[in-house]
Amino acid sequence: MLADTDRGFRPQGYSAALWDCRVQFDFPMVKLLDYTTPERWAELEASDNVFALVVMAQIRAKVTDDAETMKRWKFCLMRLMYERGYERSLIVDLFRLIDWMIRLPEALEAEFRQELYAYEEQYQMPYVTTVERAGIEKGKALGLQQGMQQGMQRGMQRGMQQGEAAILMMQLEEKFGSDSLEAHRERIVAADHEELLQWSKRILTAETPETIFH
Repeated sequence: MLADTDRGFRPQGYSAALWDCRVQFDFPMVKLLDYTTPERWAELEASDNVFALVVMAQIRAKVTDDAETMKRWKFCLMRLMYERGYERSLIVDLFRLIDWMIRLPEALEAEFRQELYAYEEQYQMPYVTTVERAGIEKGKALGLQQGMQQGMQRGMQRGMQQGEAAILMMQLEEKFGSDSLEAHRERIVAADHEELLQWSKRILTAETPETIFH
């Protein structure tokens, strides 16, 4: 399935060759741009497959340049979800995906959400609207992302400390022998960045291991 905007790009196979060996892989190809014609678009609108909505969102995000038109399509796709009677949990999941695909300028996004609020109220939707529910989920996702970033930072910091400790232990063994290394290994492994930096400076001029760790 090709979601690009180059109408001429239509690969239908892949091949690789090395020496006297050759691999040929032929595959069927679907170009989403082919569904922009009125006939093919009507097929998507009439389909009861949930994925058809995702395809429609992807197509409109690729071929629509005008932000106001994009807003209308975004609302149209949301309305289709309600008209098809999907469960609320599915609507929320689809909204999050479509919201990610079809990005609007801030002012138009606010208008879109107000229109959606009004639509949900008109048809007596639950008090917590789809957009608000999606916002909650987006907040959870953001919190998860921040947690992952913090974890990565801590992991990188710990990795740097381990590298610094490894270098110091190598220097200690080279200068004072393996017995000195074993005697101070636990202390080096448990040290923080500042301690490792200080000891790495001292070892350059130290005459005994004790002068490094005093």
